[in-house]
Amino acid sequence: MIQRKRNKVDAKETMLLVCATEAEVVFFSQLRKDCRYSNLTVEEGAKTTSLQALIDSAARSKNKGKYSSCWVCFGFDDVSSDINELSNMLLYAEKKKVSLLYFNRSFDLYFYLFMRKPDGRILDKDEIDKVLQRDYPGFDGSVEYFLTKGLNLNLKIYPKLAEADKNAREYNEEIEGILGIRATSLSEFLDSLKEICGKADMTHAMAR
Repeated sequence: MIQRKRNKVDAKETMLLVCATEAEVVFFSQLRKDCRYSNLTVEEGAKTTSLQALIDSAARSKNKGKYSSCWVCFGFDDVSSDINELSNMLLYAEKKKVSLLYFNRSFDLYFYLFMRKPDGRILDKDEIDKVLQRDYPGFDGSVEYFLTKGLNLNLKIYPKLAEADKNAREYNEEIEGILGIRATSLSEFLDSLKEICGKADMTHAMAR
């Protein structure tokens, strides 16, 4: 009797992105839709200003959903954090098997890096916002903005993905030399996103 071999299909890896704010959830949910990242799940973490509580919330969601990878997205101002706390929380997150997508000082640095590399160390959110108002007139980073005027923002900036990666890496080199810790983990997140979710398919989004 000839035994037929079953076709073995490896299960696709999955990624969970837990965000500190609702606005970040709205933006990345739109990115998920635009890029057709079917194996990416975006959700808001526990409503808290504690980075540790946010990591704990993400770890619970990761374990419950059995995700292959889990990232926590936040700006320092979202969780009242600083570089000293981040140094400790990087080790804590590693033990929880959670990666941190962080931005010093604000999540708005994400959009800044798609347009340019900061000219020197950024000390507060106002420095970022002044530049963003020139690059993205009307930008305010709110839920309402990402649902209306900023609905197609991802389509405008995505072609600059390689430039954002380059800007982040160069800025990190500068800041790590000053503070001993990088300003953002954006490049590592983009690498992980590409590895797990694959190449973005934005043809349908461009047509709208």
